[in-house]
Amino acid sequence: MQLINIENPNPQKVPHGRHRLKHVEGFDYCLERILGCSKLKRSKKQELETENTILTQDAIQRRSFLVENFNLVAVMFAEETGISLYRKQFKKILQIYLENGWYRWTTATCGNLPWLFGRVTFNFSLYGQTLAKGSPLRAAVLSQIPSAGIGPREQLLRTGTEYFTVEFGLREHVVRQDAAGNTRETITLHVHRKGVRSLPDAKIYEEVLEIKPDVFLRRVARKTEPNRSGAALLEMARDTLADYLARHPEAREPSKGAS
Repeated sequence: MQLINIENPNPQKVPHGRHRLKHVEGFDYCLERILGCSKLKRSKKQELETENTILTQDAIQRRSFLVENFNLVAVMFAEETGISLYRKQFKKILQIYLENGWYRWTTATCGNLPWLFGRVTFNFSLYGQTLAKGSPLRAAVLSQIPSAGIGPREQLLRTGTEYFTVEFGLREHVVRQDAAGNTRETITLHVHRKGVRSLPDAKIYEEVLEIKPDVFLRRVARKTEPNRSGAALLEMARDTLADYLARHPEAREPSKGAS
């Protein structure tokens, strides 16, 4: 069963490989993909949205769990995707995640947050990002973009005169049961080549990542005091949540009638 599938078909265009994030009509998009139809009566759509985005105590606890373990979320994200993001980029993704209320969806669990929080609305350039050494993603980028190279800190950079953009996104969250009756979650990493004059825009890499909730929860259970960079990520996440709640006081307590 495919549950939530959100992508940004029109990313904000900015020069020089800076991150490009933009709000998208996520609910309508994923709802139509889930139900297999492109049009719904307005009243039915509103009814379904209300049912799926009600603010429950569980959603509030999930939100706090994400923030209080954000340093581990960032580590898992980098390990699973092979991409290390800047703190400012993590902040922007978290802001949009909270603003769109995706932590309220029942498909989000404490264990799958490192994958699902990054799925929502981001699609931005890999240019200048750090790619895991020896990863198939890095090999695909270097082999399919002539001007792509790797800098002294393992960051992606331009080695020729031709400008390029590499965009990536996580989407297609799927939950299914295997033959043994075990629940299996996956999410797909897509990487696209864009802006290369000598080559057409195209998908250059795709990988289905297995979501491993138990692995993340075990890390949380045995976590120790964070290092300097981890502490900075935690402080950033807490400040981001505080700003969100200051602007949205209605999100501080569960909705009336919510269990």
